[in-house]
Amino acid sequence: MEARTSKTLMFWLVVTCIAAAAASVVPLGSAEETPDLGACISSLTSVEGCIEAIDKAVSDKNFGELKKACCQAITLLSDNCWPIVFPDQPLVPFLLKTVCKLLGNVEKVAAAPY
Repeated sequence: MEARTSKTLMFWLVVTCIAAAAASVVPLGSAEETPDLGACISSLTSVEGCIEAIDKAVSDKNFGELKKACCQAITLLSDNCWPIVFPDQPLVPFLLKTVCKLLGNVEKVAAAPY
């Protein structure tokens, strides 16, 4: 349990540091500002256990905890947010969305707000 907690805390520390740097960056050729970390992960943090389930899915390839509510939150996360949450890992959104579809945990949802 302690190892899992440490791993999750380290994950959040890295994400927060990267997001703080990325939040002030405006992509070249884009008029849109990059969304901040809080706005990006609000749908994920609103679902209890979703962050931990994503961490297990990405780091341990354990997809069993990606429940319906978490998959809905993953689906709602804007494409602009994924590079902030998982920098240098462009396949993570595809992986998570595909697994959620295969598990049957995704309903049709409205477009992401960001």
